[in-house]
Amino acid sequence: MNLPELTQETRTAHWGWHEHRYFGHRVFEELAGRETFTGLTVLSVLGRRLSSEACAVVDDAACTLTLADPRIWPLKLTRLIAAYGSTLPAAAAGLLSEEEARIGPWAMAKSAEVLQAFDAAIGDRVDEPNTVRDAVKAYLAEHRFVWGFGTPFRERDERLVSFRACIQRRKRDTHRFWRLMDAVSAVVSEVRHPEPNMGIATAAAFLDLGLTPHQVGSLTSALMQHMFLAHAIEGSAQGASLRELPSTYVDFAGHGPRSSPRAEAAAGSARGVDAARGVDAARGVDARDAAAR
Repeated sequence: MNLPELTQETRTAHWGWHEHRYFGHRVFEELAGRETFTGLTVLSVLGRRLSSEACAVVDDAACTLTLADPRIWPLKLTRLIAAYGSTLPAAAAGLLSEEEARIGPWAMAKSAEVLQAFDAAIGDRVDEPNTVRDAVKAYLAEHRFVWGFGTPFRERDERLVSFRACIQRRKRDTHRFWRLMDAVSAVVSEVRHPEPNMGIATAAAFLDLGLTPHQVGSLTSALMQHMFLAHAIEGSAQGASLRELPSTYVDFAGHGPRSSPRAEAAAGSARGVDAARGVDAARGVDARDAAAR
């Protein structure tokens, strides 16, 4: 049987004898010595390069997103898995738990979708308070949870405070989605009280760079890998101390073990049999002693 030839096109890469290509760029001639790791990461997600000024915004986001406390559950999961001796599977497991989660990199993708929804409703009227208020209230009436708002255990997201300063220094706070974020956030905070968090700020900055929501989530995932890798490496080194809590640190404060009435009755019968056997055995010893005398 003759099967048709199957081909799969790719824009990603091509291996050559003396030169390799990555998304159409010559690796040794064009990228080596000229492109940065951030630039390569952007190229991997977008399939195109960004300017050095745009990549600087990506670097700002990567730095201000660095919240790597091991008590945060995806990072705690990473450390626990790493304690069994595997570094890369642990880092991968932590990242796998993040897709569609309300914390972590994919929250930025969902926040980007929220901003696009507001952009479709508000358009160029972002400077009209009544228009913004009506659009936000209509959205809130349909959505109990709004991606990109609220910060656990604290009133505001300190990462956003730092990232906003970076955006202002680079004079990007007047771009379309950043202005939209500020206008929408004012109404959401007034009506429901939660402040915007780093999720919607990253989404706004990346949408202003021309990314799609899926690219926002993918790029942010790449930018947060260093945190998972750090805990995977340290967790694999600590090993057994993470797998099992030393018994000296455990103090049982609950009730003692309980048994059912049937078990109690069976135990009582067994005790009675044992007692009877003990009496019979004692009587046998007494009889033998008497015979000996």
